[in-house]
Amino acid sequence: MKTENRFLFNFAVSYSGGGHKRLYEYAKWFNGNGGAWFVVHPSCEYLVTEFPNNRCFVVSQTRWQRLFNDCGYLGAIKQELGQPDLYYSYGIPIYARFGKVNWFHLSNVLPLAPKNVPITLYDRLKLCYLGRRIRKNFSNADVISAESKYSLGVIGNEHGNKLFLSVNGGDDELAQIASNTVSAKGDFATVVGTYKYKAVDHAVLVFEMLKKARPRLKLRVIGSEATLPATLRRREDVLVLGLLKRSEVVDFLRESKYYISMTYIENSYNAASEGIFLADESYVSDIGPHQELLESTKFRKMEVPGIDRMMLHVKRDEVLGRTLKAWNDVISEMILRFEESNARTR
Repeated sequence: MKTENRFLFNFAVSYSGGGHKRLYEYAKWFNGNGGAWFVVHPSCEYLVTEFPNNRCFVVSQTRWQRLFNDCGYLGAIKQELGQPDLYYSYGIPIYARFGKVNWFHLSNVLPLAPKNVPITLYDRLKLCYLGRRIRKNFSNADVISAESKYSLGVIGNEHGNKLFLSVNGGDDELAQIASNTVSAKGDFATVVGTYKYKAVDHAVLVFEMLKKARPRLKLRVIGSEATLPATLRRREDVLVLGLLKRSEVVDFLRESKYYISMTYIENSYNAASEGIFLADESYVSDIGPHQELLESTKFRKMEVPGIDRMMLHVKRDEVLGRTLKAWNDVISEMILRFEESNARTR
C-alpha cells in the first residue's frame, strides 16, 4: 500500500520505550511507501539517513520549553510545508487545528489516571498538569487513539466516534510463534522498567518467592538504576543492567526463565507482550492491558505474600497470541481511519 497523502508525525518527545518503537516502525513503513514527514527528538536523528525517503525535522527543547511551549516549533514547519493532510501527535496536546485531519495518540495513560498510583509528588503535579492540557484540547482532534481498551475507557465515552484503538505491533512475538523455537534459558528472572509505578519492590517479592524453588535464580533489572534503592543494587543475586537498546532487552528476555511485571498502570500491553512470549513463565500484575493481552489464554490469578494486589501467572507455551497484530496491519488501519475522517472533514 503506497500513500501520496502528506502526513506529518510529531514524535518530538519520544525517543525510548514504546514511543521509539512506534516511531521506528512508522518511519520504516512510510520510507517504503511514498515517504512522510516526522518531527523527532535529537536522539532519533539517525532516522534521517536510515530512512531517506522521509523528511525529518529534528527538534531540541529544554525542559521548560517542553512544559510551557511544547509546540513552539510547529509554526515554522507549517510555513515551510503548508497544511498537512494528517497531523499525528504522539502524546503532545493539540492546541489548535493544524492539519486537515488532526490525530492525537495517547502515549502515556498516567496523566489521565494518576490516582492511587505510587509516584513522587513532583511527578504527580507534572502529570496532572499535562493531563489537564490533554483533556482540554481533545476538542481539536478528529481522532483520539490509545493502545488499549482500558486507556480508551480512561479517555471517556463522551468523545464517541473520535476514539480509536491502535495497539503496538507485535512482529517479534509473531515471529517467535511462527518459528516455534525456544532459546536456552538461564536461571534468570527479568524486570523491565524502574519508574516508581513499575513497582520494582513488588517484583522483588515475586522473585524471592520464585527463588525458594530455584536457589540459584538471579534477578535482572533493566532500566535506570538511579531510581533503585542502594540495598537492592548491592544484592549479589540482583543484576542491574541499566538502560539498554530494545534489541538487547529482547535478547535478555529470550534467555530468561521468568518475566516479572508488577506495574500499577500501563497504556499498552507492549512490554508485557515481549516478556510473556519470550520467557518460559511470566508473573504480571492484574491490570486492564495485561488482561486484554491474555484474552482467550489460559492463566491463573494468584497472591504473593506482602503484595496487596492480584497477579497473573502464565506459561509461554499456553499463550495463544490472538490479540497480536503486525505493524503493517496497525499502520494500514491507521491510514484507513485517516481516510474516513478526511472524507468527513471535506
